[in-house]
Amino acid sequence: MIGLTVPVGSPIAEAVQKKLECFDTFVLLPPSYIIAGYRVQPFKVIWESFVVVEIMMLLAYSAKIIVVISASLYFRMPIEDSLCLALLLNCDGIFYMLYLMAMVEAELMSQQTYTIMIFTNLLITMVTTPIVKHLYHPSRRYAGYKRQTILNSAVNSELRILACVYNQENVPSILNFLEATNPITKESFVCIYVLHLVELVGRATSLLIEHREQKKKQFTRANSRNSSDKIINAFHQFEQQNEGYTIGQCFTAISPFSSMDNDVSQIAMKKRTNLVTIPFSELDEHLYRTVNRNILQKPPCSVGILFDHKNSSGAAIDVSMSLHNIAMIYIGGADDREALAYSMRMADKPNLQLSVFRFTHIKPNQNAKKKDDELIGYLWDKIMNTENIVYKEEDVTDCADTASRIKCLEDSYDFIIVGRRHDSSSPILHGLDEWCVFKELGVIGDLFRFGNATVGVCRKIICRYTSTN
Repeated sequence: MIGLTVPVGSPIAEAVQKKLECFDTFVLLPPSYIIAGYRVQPFKVIWESFVVVEIMMLLAYSAKIIVVISASLYFRMPIEDSLCLALLLNCDGIFYMLYLMAMVEAELMSQQTYTIMIFTNLLITMVTTPIVKHLYHPSRRYAGYKRQTILNSAVNSELRILACVYNQENVPSILNFLEATNPITKESFVCIYVLHLVELVGRATSLLIEHREQKKKQFTRANSRNSSDKIINAFHQFEQQNEGYTIGQCFTAISPFSSMDNDVSQIAMKKRTNLVTIPFSELDEHLYRTVNRNILQKPPCSVGILFDHKNSSGAAIDVSMSLHNIAMIYIGGADDREALAYSMRMADKPNLQLSVFRFTHIKPNQNAKKKDDELIGYLWDKIMNTENIVYKEEDVTDCADTASRIKCLEDSYDFIIVGRRHDSSSPILHGLDEWCVFKELGVIGDLFRFGNATVGVCRKIICRYTSTN
């Protein structure tokens, strides 16, 4: 009753939920189930009554499943998803139990029927839960989009980036990152999609708000009422001040932390983005870090984690007015190749200095080295036509040598790009994973936790339902 009277999504709803959630869950809810179970009398059930009630319930559940699956197939829903929906609709919660208790108190239902229905509902819930978890895989829909990366896109094609924001403090660092991304030609502009991720509070279902273009004039007002308006307003101002950038669309996703990654993947697939950027800070709450880890598992494109050491509340840096040093650490692998592809696109901006450091070992992996050498060869061709790229190749002996060389770079550059996943058995990195605190950053990104430079950790997504080649 309190939930019905509190306004949806308001500060009052958030305060009421925080105050009463623990009391409802651990004080009021257990006695309700205890009282319902106290009325159950399994030893007084007669076999004839059991058979009659079970047949009626079986027919009712079967009819519901058939109707739901038929309607779902009519709207071209996959058979696995339609079956999961039908099974979930057969699971009843506490309101169903309270309804049965009210029927018994009003003498509209016998004690035997009540017992049979309670046990049947319990059995269906126990069976349905593992079946749904086994059949429903949201990442299955992203299997056909594993090639949506920067490395596999055309050089002069449009670059689409999905910028995820948790709060207003994330905006300046993301804008700095986007400003360093270069629109190569007028036709190959950078299209930015903005997604503000908000925790679901005081609402029963998730909500995805799609901000229409006609509302752009409202976002330019200085007196924006909520955080989403202020965030979207900042991105629209960035679009107006920088040529070659366009804001494709802005979204606000209000959902639980456990399903935020599905909102990100859904928009990335729908808009066919090449890169998803997500903010990271070691001061972030654990729930935000969990969201980041979930996003890394199953999106349909590459993911970049932006780790900003500097004060994120400061003004955005105007990259077009001054020279900035960018470093890219190349060790090898799919993630490093994706990071290098993005670095070379940034290097097309004439006032940016890119330094590529490649760490090699005496006995490299020949199969991986062949793919790495092909991309490095393309980098050499680019170096011949530009003056703002420096390539350095260094041989390292072990992981300690790698760590010491990397730590020497952290205070010399404004922005450092690294790959997330590497071959842990390589002598270059063997042993560093044991000291890694933030696994979502990878062993190399975790080494820069105490530096001053902004770090971008890039991961090329390989879907679990596709080949890893």
